[in-house]
Amino acid sequence: MKNNRVLCCQVLYQVCYKHQHIKPALQHVLPVELAPQDRAWIQNCSYQTLRNHQQMQARWQKFVTKPIKDQLVDLLLTMSVTQKFVMDAPDHAIVNEAVKACKKLGKKWATGLVNKVLKNTLNDTDFVPQTEAQKYNHPEWWIKQLNKDWPEHAQAVLQANNQKPPLWLRVKNPQAKLPRGQKNSALPQAWLCEESSADIGHLLSNGDVSVQDGAAQYAAALLAPQAGDKVLDACAAPGGKSCHLLEYQAHITLDVLELEADRMALVEQNLKRLKLKAHRLMVADAERPELWHQGEPYDKILLDVPCSASGVVRRNPDMKVLRQAGHIKPLVDLQQCILEAQSQILKPGGRLLYATCSMFKAENERQIARFLKGHPDFKEITITIPGAITGKHGQQLITGVNQMDGFYYCLLERSI
Repeated sequence: MKNNRVLCCQVLYQVCYKHQHIKPALQHVLPVELAPQDRAWIQNCSYQTLRNHQQMQARWQKFVTKPIKDQLVDLLLTMSVTQKFVMDAPDHAIVNEAVKACKKLGKKWATGLVNKVLKNTLNDTDFVPQTEAQKYNHPEWWIKQLNKDWPEHAQAVLQANNQKPPLWLRVKNPQAKLPRGQKNSALPQAWLCEESSADIGHLLSNGDVSVQDGAAQYAAALLAPQAGDKVLDACAAPGGKSCHLLEYQAHITLDVLELEADRMALVEQNLKRLKLKAHRLMVADAERPELWHQGEPYDKILLDVPCSASGVVRRNPDMKVLRQAGHIKPLVDLQQCILEAQSQILKPGGRLLYATCSMFKAENERQIARFLKGHPDFKEITITIPGAITGKHGQQLITGVNQMDGFYYCLLERSI
């Protein structure tokens, strides 16, 4: 039987070398019959290794004279060092289990190397990071971009990104018995749990709550759909904001748009779980409304565009490995095309809420500045979010402030 460290290595391999996101990688690798405690250990170890990847890798690389070309051996060492310096596992267990895993991975030739390198690394408690990437566990380009965009907040953001995220709920049933936590004065449905590992399975299956960060819960109130409004949630999966719009105002006609059928299935699951009904579910391209838009233009559009996810990296630490500097420009271009297309199907007097889970200004206020410059028939509507920073356009929630994710919102109105 495969052991947990072998499975963890295989998950990390899917992320680091097959460029798969962490959640599908876990689903792809882990057997269905795996015991819950084993599944939890592998998930935690995978997340912690990715969250601390740059420094953990650098710690053992000190003790090799030439690069290790074998990808699984590289990951096994990085994962094992994480167990010591992040997860506080005992040294002897780390080394013994790593050697066993090495054999099970078919790397018997590397057992002596793994044993020697790990023993040296685990004894090296005076490690000093040699680069910014090692110090902050982020790619160099990411650190530079944050320092450029948010010089006063960059260090706090980097530190917040490396923390385990809190558990936020959006409460549909006020009578439900919730885990210990606290309300948020600005968000009537939000509940911040004391423990991020709180058992909420029964609350989810009953449709009493949804898991949704506090920052994302501002969308419904900022768009503020009214009874009778025709509303579009573009780029909707997995459907948290679609469901929130219907909870916020039941008497709207909500169309839900998503490019990928398998992701639209997630929206359907959430609607069913919460006993909510959308008007239309459309698997189609937000850039091409002429192929799917029917009838009157929309009163309200929620446009949570594809982005770098740089504001939610504490929930998705795989982004530190997967996201490259060269990805940002194509994302900005895609956002521009989607915003342009969606603006054409908004009613005069209608409102569009532009949103990202990014911390990069190129995707946020600079994107809006470009749009407004080319669209004199649109104007920005002032919004206020507690704890957010007002930029040239819109409001930026800084990762970690009020225990929320990094998020950007800007509300636009089309002139009559």
